[in-house]
Parts: sequence; structure tokens; C-alpha cells
Amino acid sequence: MGIFKTMKNAIKGSGVDKEDWNIITAKEEAEEVINASEDQPQLVYKHSHTCSICFLARQEIEQQFEDIKAKAGMNFLNVIKSRPVSNYIAEQTGVRHESPQALIIDKGEVVWHASHHSIKADAILEALENIKTQNS
Repeated sequence: MGIFKTMKNAIKGSGVDKEDWNIITAKEEAEEVINASEDQPQLVYKHSHTCSICFLARQEIEQQFEDIKAKAGMNFLNVIKSRPVSNYIAEQTGVRHESPQALIIDKGEVVWHASHHSIKADAILEALENIKTQNS
């Protein structure tokens, strides 16, 4: 995704292309993501379009988007537009809400999470590789 397209999307408030991410906007969709983790790990990225750290964290993930997507479902949650859904995910996973926040859910459980400047694509890929190794 080009920098101008990224900035345009950030200003519009969505900050994400629908074809790139599975966008979570309802509790039922969050539950579907948790259920999908039985078959494939799921990355849930919580983002606020009013936060500069979120913008940087999202860029970090999107720099290796295809590599991550090859190992996990890619799920995006706009916490400004869908805060009750973010709270629901926190309740279901036991991981306190933060923004930005990345969670990897496998077999219905959070197996890795990070927030703010700790969100690194390499760390996500390493966590996904560890899941693959453990499930082998």
C-alpha cells in the first residue's frame, strides 16, 4: 500500500483496505474470528485512527503483510468505531484492551500479544512460527 493511499485512508478514518484485512465491526464477527482460530491462528490488530503510534504499528505489520497472512488470518478492529467489540474481545481473551494492540489467537486462546511500540512484524512472525512448531 502506498504512503499516499495509507495517509488518505488514515484521514478518512478507516485506515484499511477491505481486501487486505478482515474488518471486525460486531461481536458476532469477533466470535467468528475466535472460532476460526481452531483451524488457523488469527492475528487481531486493534487500531485507533486518531493515534500516531497506531499508524506506525499498522505500517510495521503491513510491511510484512503477505508473510504474516500466509500463516494467520488478518483481522482489523477500529477501536474508535467499534469500542464495544474491542471490550468484548478483551473479556473473551482475558487480555486488557490497549491501542494499538496485536493479539494472536490459536485454538481459542491468546498465545501472543503486544501493544504500542512492541508491535513488530518480526515478533509476530516468530510467534506464528512457534505455533507451527508446537502444532507439528
